[in-house]
Amino acid sequence: MTGAQIVAQTIELFPENELILASKLYTERLSNTVGEDAYYQSLGRMCKAGTLCRIAKGTYYRPKICKYGIVPPSQKEIVAAFTEPDKGTVVGYSLYNSLKLTTQVAKTIEVLSSEVEQQTKNISGVLLKSCDLHYTPEVKDVIHMLDVLQNFENIQDLNYHQFISFCKNFANSYDESSFERVLQKQRYQKKTISFLRNILDYYDVENSLNKHLSALSEYRHPTMEGIYESAYPS
Repeated sequence: MTGAQIVAQTIELFPENELILASKLYTERLSNTVGEDAYYQSLGRMCKAGTLCRIAKGTYYRPKICKYGIVPPSQKEIVAAFTEPDKGTVVGYSLYNSLKLTTQVAKTIEVLSSEVEQQTKNISGVLLKSCDLHYTPEVKDVIHMLDVLQNFENIQDLNYHQFISFCKNFANSYDESSFERVLQKQRYQKKTISFLRNILDYYDVENSLNKHLSALSEYRHPTMEGIYESAYPS
């Protein structure tokens, strides 16, 4: 069997419209049987023949064809490829909307993922950002909270009642080891961490976030006391 036949046979194992990350596929399945140059040449020939489609640099899919032509992967399928089951998570306005913090809808879906082979990548309106983590539910919770707090003052039409409920739920299940894992891989402003400390302290949740902050600095951010006043004005 030739190298081209091996590549084609391997590609055929993928369901239609499932994203194929070329470098990952080569490293995990084909590096011992096909030369790298020959591999990428085979992908190029398959694209010309119409048996494979390139959706972004280094990313392909076997086309699903209907009577109207090729049906490309939907945004939902793209997001799933980079998030499920524990590969990543959605952030930004799509997250805020799903949490019912706002009714605003995102034009671009933002995703943090361990599957992105470069720093950032845009595929059909899905902005992918590399962040090498094992996305357990606890890790996702921390990322979601930090992302909301980092962008709190820029979230349009913020629902303060829903935000308070979100904070309560997070405080009840706060996992500091997950917070530390996230902080090792993803950068957040000091005022964001201080904002989180204020929330945890407000709900009497033990934490050691002080070690990430300076005792000499005053961090400007909303407080839970002020948020309650905004949500329940007298």
